[in-house]
Amino acid sequence: MVIVVSVVVLFIVGIFLYFFFYQAKGIVRIKRLLVLKENYAARIQGKKCLIVGGSDVLYSFDTALLNEQEELSHVNFGLNVGLGMQFILDTAMKNAKSGDKIVLCLAYSLYYRPNHDIFAYEYYRMYNRHKLKRFSPKMQAYYLLANLRLNVKFVEKKFDISECGAYQNIAISDLDSSKNKPLRFPDHFEETEAIQALHRFISMAKRRNIEVKLTYPSTLEFDTYENSSYIADLKAYLESNFTVIGAPNDYFVPLSEIANSVYHVNQIGQRRRTEQFLREINNRERMSI
Repeated sequence: MVIVVSVVVLFIVGIFLYFFFYQAKGIVRIKRLLVLKENYAARIQGKKCLIVGGSDVLYSFDTALLNEQEELSHVNFGLNVGLGMQFILDTAMKNAKSGDKIVLCLAYSLYYRPNHDIFAYEYYRMYNRHKLKRFSPKMQAYYLLANLRLNVKFVEKKFDISECGAYQNIAISDLDSSKNKPLRFPDHFEETEAIQALHRFISMAKRRNIEVKLTYPSTLEFDTYENSSYIADLKAYLESNFTVIGAPNDYFVPLSEIANSVYHVNQIGQRRRTEQFLREINNRERMSI
């Protein structure tokens, strides 16, 4: 009995210490990236374009190249899909001002996973605890333990990063065989809490004179996507409700352009996606004249 009580006490003390004092390396890295991006955005005089999303954006859009080619300053606000839709949208709105443009390149899972997701919990635990009220007590307990397990296995990826927030020199093509498989989608499309948050974001952007467009993420191509009802229904929904650049199959890429995840392109894929983005925005500008 004494042993059981001792184990329970140690567990409670361990959880207490973790909650109040542990600095998760993955979240510290996200915070470091966010500070770099926000500082660069704050220094821009005049209008700017924020390219916003998860880590796929971090890999896909060479904003340094965009800034060489375009008069408008671009900032890569790619973070991590595990933060969830709301965190990513809040970050974009916080760093945009009247007259700016925002391009939302959202990983497919952001549309159907929880609006406030696992890494948002961990970020708030470390840096902004009053926002933990966004999570139910049950979800707080679940995410606390889930993050604890993930932190044990965390290995930081290290790449060069430009001052405007994009990974550079991603000279690898090393997709583990366990990751070389299609993304799993819900059986059917539905308007989730995350999609409702997207609608609120678009409405707020309009009130603040911020132009928002959506596009699709670069991801490894699989034949199964051609018959995915979820992708087809998502495309139809987005096009009927928002201004959208491109179509999902415009951004399916071959294995030779993948770095270390089906969502992470290497420097070849990054160059191709960035140049494709340049053509898309230039074509839209010509059409609007």
